[in-house]
Amino acid sequence: MDFWIRLKNTIKSQNTTQEWVSGKIGVPLSTFRKWMTRKTYPDLKQGLEIAKLLDTSVEYLVTGVNPKKFNTDEQHIVTAYRKLSREDQINITLIINALLRKPVCR
Repeated sequence: MDFWIRLKNTIKSQNTTQEWVSGKIGVPLSTFRKWMTRKTYPDLKQGLEIAKLLDTSVEYLVTGVNPKKFNTDEQHIVTAYRKLSREDQINITLIINALLRKPVCR
């Protein structure tokens, strides 16, 4: 499996689209589609932006080795969190911190 297949699979597994990714990294969809069809390649900065946006690593996209050890549930949570507005991210963080301070009742 190569970079492009891993990228397509990552986009699909996160229930997102090439349009969403290209918009978030500020690249025209036509350019992104050329990358996906192997006609041109992203530069290093764009590759890093793509990996960060999809909460993966360039290492994984290039080699298939994933240094992050998230389980499936954790990966879905991280992916969903990154799609939230900054305000919603702050609110979620406050909720998590409150839950962590809550005593465990049995």
